[in-house]
Amino acid sequence: MFSKHYSVLSLPLLLVGCLLGSDATAKPLAINAGFSGTMGINAGVSDTQSQFNIVDDNEQTQDLNNAGEAVTTGVLFPFFRLAYTTADLKTQYFLGQSPENILNSAIQYEIGVTHQFDKRQSMTFAYIPHVPFLKETWSDPFLTGASREQTDIDSNAMRVAYKFAPVQVEYSYASYSIEDEQSGSQSMSCNNQSRNCTAEEQASLNRDSDYHRLSAESSIPLWQGTYAKANVFYGTQDAKGESQSFDEFHYSLSIMTKYERHFVSVQAAFTDREYDAKNPIFDEVQEDNATRYSFLYSYTEPFDIKGSNLNIIYQKKENDANIEFYDSSTNFVSVGMSYSF
Repeated sequence: MFSKHYSVLSLPLLLVGCLLGSDATAKPLAINAGFSGTMGINAGVSDTQSQFNIVDDNEQTQDLNNAGEAVTTGVLFPFFRLAYTTADLKTQYFLGQSPENILNSAIQYEIGVTHQFDKRQSMTFAYIPHVPFLKETWSDPFLTGASREQTDIDSNAMRVAYKFAPVQVEYSYASYSIEDEQSGSQSMSCNNQSRNCTAEEQASLNRDSDYHRLSAESSIPLWQGTYAKANVFYGTQDAKGESQSFDEFHYSLSIMTKYERHFVSVQAAFTDREYDAKNPIFDEVQEDNATRYSFLYSYTEPFDIKGSNLNIIYQKKENDANIEFYDSSTNFVSVGMSYSF
């Protein structure tokens, strides 16, 4: 299991009012050729309980029968997106956080290109490189009675999307590598901490993996200025450790409305995940049921500053697992300003 940086995972939400609110109603990739972009800063508070919340207050756990310490942290973070659109308004190159994955809590900095064939059809290709220190986890999350060591998660990913309005189909691939993978290496770890893990059992806990996802989404106009977006995806993770491999099914529904200077988006998302083999630490096959509820309010041009937005975000996330160690919850709220040009 990887770290869950819930506070920063909500970063893509900040682009909704600036990007999605306009992209969903406008046919062209941009109004004018040349450079455009969005930049801003947000301040927030995150209340998180998770064994994979990589903070000092959560370094130690006395046993594996709990979901970790509940920790409240303040967060200050910048965000950006830069794009260049060609003279014919048919091709756009972009860098930064992408509006394509708004509200999915997957923070990613990507570089890519979108080409629009006509008013209904377009294709996007993007590469998501590894960013040092952005993703971290515990080297051995099952270590008890001592401080767990942090280690980086090296990752690379790509996505390809084809849109035939109002439907978009996307394939995504990601590879993950734990720099110092030591899961289950401490003594008396396996079978509910009753004995040492064998070499084979340690190998089954290896989190290095390849992840594949196929998704489809569609926007449905409800009335003027308001529409719904439905998204479903199937994902599969093929990890070196069989107990860390899983299949998952996700579905979500978003309602978005824009009236004068006001933009509001609400979303409910649900994910069911089942792992392939028994986890030797707990002697059970892990199963997760995750929920996420998101709310965004954006006010355009506060103080009559052209191109600016005031953004308010609230997000609640929970993971209910059959193994208590993997339960998690977070409440996140933030306020910030952005500027588009």
